Amino acid sequence: MQENPRLRSDLVILPVEIQGERMLFFQDPGRWCEELVFVPIEFVPILQYFTGALTVREIQENLMRETGELVESEIIEKIAEELDAKHLLDSANFRNYISGLRSEWDKAETRPALLAGQSYPAKPEELKKFLDQFYTAADGPGLPSENHGNQLKAVIAPHIDLGPNGACYAYAYKRLVEESQAELFVILGTAHSLTEELLVFCSKDFATPLGIARTDRDFIEQTRRRLRKKSHAGDFAHRREHSIELQVIFLQHAMAGKREFQIVPVMVSGFSAALETGESPAEDVLVKDYIRALRQQINECGKKVCLIASADLAHLGPKYGDQDGYLPLREQEIKDDDEKMLGHLLQGDGEGFFAEAARIKDRRRICGLAPIYLTCKLLEPFRAELLKWSVAYDTPSQSAVSFCAMALY
Repeated sequence: MQENPRLRSDLVILPVEIQGERMLFFQDPGRWCEELVFVPIEFVPILQYFTGALTVREIQENLMRETGELVESEIIEKIAEELDAKHLLDSANFRNYISGLRSEWDKAETRPALLAGQSYPAKPEELKKFLDQFYTAADGPGLPSENHGNQLKAVIAPHIDLGPNGACYAYAYKRLVEESQAELFVILGTAHSLTEELLVFCSKDFATPLGIARTDRDFIEQTRRRLRKKSHAGDFAHRREHSIELQVIFLQHAMAGKREFQIVPVMVSGFSAALETGESPAEDVLVKDYIRALRQQINECGKKVCLIASADLAHLGPKYGDQDGYLPLREQEIKDDDEKMLGHLLQGDGEGFFAEAARIKDRRRICGLAPIYLTCKLLEPFRAELLKWSVAYDTPSQSAVSFCAMALY
C-alpha cells in the first residue's frame, strides 16, 4: 500500500461481543461499505495508528516500542488493504470510488431504489402484498377508510427496517389517506451521513418498483431563491440515504388509484452545535432562514401540501456506543424516556421537544430529532396525536431502537 493508512473520519467503530468473542464493529453512516464489517478486538493497537500520519514502517516501529513485539509489516499492510477494499479508509482508492459513483449519479435521470430486493421486494405485485400486510397485521391499524377531509398537516413515520416493524408506518399512512387531500408531499428525511448544508434537496425523480415518484423541481427552485444565503449543495448525498425512499414506497402504495402527487425530497442534517449549547436551533441565522424560506414556499405554492417527517427515536445499547445493554426487560424505561420527549409534541411544543434531547446532550441519540423539529417549526401552531409507539431489539448486540407514528394538525 503506497499511502499512509487513514481510517475514514465519519466511521463509527464500536466494541461488540459476538458468540463470546470481542470484536470491533465498523458502522458506516454513508453506507459506502455495502457489508457488515467486524474485526478482532486485538487489532486495536494497530488501528489506533491508522491516522494518515504514519507509514506502515513507522506503525511497525511504534508497536515495537509499545508492546515489545515485532508485528510483521505484511500483517499491517494486509489489514489496511482489506479495509481499503471495503471502502473504509480515506484513500485514493476510496476517492476514486466516490468519484465514479458521483459521475454515474450526475448522468442518471432518476434516483434508483437502493433497498429494492433487500429491505423490500423488487417486484411490484410482491411489494404491494408486502405493504398490505402491515395494515392488516395483528398490531396494524387496519386498511384505510375513505378520505373525509384535509385536516392533516403532517405525519411522523419511522424509517427503521420494515420486517416486523412495518405496522408503525401503516398507522401514519392510514391517517394520511383518510385525512389529507395533499397533492404535494414534502418529505423531511434524516441525514445519516455528513451533508454540505443543513437541508439538501433532491431534484431527481424517485424510481421504485411501484413506478416513478415525480419531484416538484419548481418548488425546490423557488425555495432556493427565497434563501438569503444561497444553497449550492448538490444532491449526491441522496444516492445512499434510505430514510426518504422508505416513505416514497408507502406513499406510492397509499395513493395508488386515488390521485396524482409530487414529492419534495429533503435531507435534514443534525443540530450538533445547538445540542451542545442547549440553545434553540431556530436562533441560528441559517436555520431561521431555511425555516422562513420553506414556510413561505409551502404557504404560497398554490398546492395542498402535507409534510412527512421520516424519523426514528432513541438508539440505545453497545451497538450505538453505550456500555450497558438494552433488552426487553428495559422496555418500560425506554418508553418512559420517549414519553417525556413526545409529551412536548402532544402539547404543540417543538422547542420543548428539542430541549428535552439537549438537556442530556442527545445521549439517547434521537436520529429523527432534526426532521421532527423542523416539521414543528414549519407548522406552528400545531396539535399532535400519537398513533403508535414501538421498539425494535437487536438481541446479539443487546441494543434497541424506538420509533413512533404521529399525526400533526
